Amino acid sequence: MRKKRLFGTCGIRGPVAERVTPELVYKLGLSLATYIDGGKVVIARDSRLTGEMLKHATISGLLAGGCDVIDIGLAPTPCLSFTTRDLGADAGVMMTASHNPSSDNGIKFHNSDGMEFLPDQEIEIEDLYFKEKFKRAEWNEVGTVENYEDAIPNYLEAITRSVNVEPGLKVVVDCSSGAASVVTPYLLRELGCKVITLNSNPDGHFQAHSPEPQPWHLEDLRRAVVDLGADVGFAHDGDGDRVEVVDECGVFFKHDTFIVNFAKRAAEKHGGGTVVTSVNTSVSIEEVVNAAGGKVERTALGNLPAAHLEHDAIYAGEPGKSIFPEFSRWMDGIYAGAKFLEIMSKEDKKPSEIAAGVPSYPMDRENFACPEEKKLEFMKSMRDYLQENVSQIRGIIDIDGIRVNREDGSWILIRTSGTEPKARMVIEGRTEEEAEELREIGRAGIKKLLLGK
Repeated sequence: MRKKRLFGTCGIRGPVAERVTPELVYKLGLSLATYIDGGKVVIARDSRLTGEMLKHATISGLLAGGCDVIDIGLAPTPCLSFTTRDLGADAGVMMTASHNPSSDNGIKFHNSDGMEFLPDQEIEIEDLYFKEKFKRAEWNEVGTVENYEDAIPNYLEAITRSVNVEPGLKVVVDCSSGAASVVTPYLLRELGCKVITLNSNPDGHFQAHSPEPQPWHLEDLRRAVVDLGADVGFAHDGDGDRVEVVDECGVFFKHDTFIVNFAKRAAEKHGGGTVVTSVNTSVSIEEVVNAAGGKVERTALGNLPAAHLEHDAIYAGEPGKSIFPEFSRWMDGIYAGAKFLEIMSKEDKKPSEIAAGVPSYPMDRENFACPEEKKLEFMKSMRDYLQENVSQIRGIIDIDGIRVNREDGSWILIRTSGTEPKARMVIEGRTEEEAEELREIGRAGIKKLLLGK
């Protein structure tokens, strides 16, 4: 497959002043209109201050290409996906930069079934964009715009019909001042929960904390769960396709523990089947799914939608994101939170008890600054470095960066981000000592090959 020039692992993101400009999204809107040959397009935005500006610029391109636009306003990405499918639209467009800083914004395209565009579709859009082979509507055939107010109510109703949660659970939710603010608190109340909200008023400045729901940003959530005696805490990113969990003791769920729990139950329910997960998750997923009669396929970050289709997955998950094929073909942090409450209700278990049933090994994730122009050469050198310095290698996965698996199941992954100027390292050891050994190998390589020290 050809290398993408505009799209990253999850749409297009970047600083509005330099990269994601009104001119860019206008031409992308016109490219999409040309690609689907007119038709009906649903559009939404997250809470960023530049969302309205970029949304209207995109709408202009869509109208110029003859599309009719259904504007659902401020809404999470999963709601945009649901509405696109629910209304039988030809495509959906989401204006979001997810967990990026407030100065950034972005754009993602969705198919008629709500699923994000696949990589080959993004390349086709890029071809139209760069060659400017646009189909422009005549003056009397430009599209129309309709404001649609039932998107969120219909999405909420669909989730409440799909899960079974006993009323009375006390939940603290931190929506990171993002688009989930207008959905998740209301959903939790519909499910009969006692709800305490944090940072659940949309705020494009993200003044409370970054829209990336990492533990170091969520101390208020952790403390609120403990101090208020809540049963569980949830946190979303800027556009609501991710969810993080805090147990009743104020302990953050590991991403991999969250994935394992859904994967295990899916394999048990289906009597086997394929679970898809990303290259940066724990070996415990294989161990648990295999024991339940299933198998695991790994894929690149951001490729979860395509891979779950390819393998006819019963469940798919990467850190913070889940796809439940029985409900949808898209990543949905809001639905995932509701499904976690369903596990708590059905099995009458606290979150800490749910986590206790999952193997847990020492794991660490670190990010390093990596300019875009250095990424390619850095990864070429890193492959040789890891092969020379990691012992007892069982195999290498190079679908997204370089993951070196050792004979005992421990591993190290070095990859570059598809959405930010960063390199990322993930390690997992069977023991703390082994984790530290892999960590030092990775740091030394990054210091030498990326920082030149």
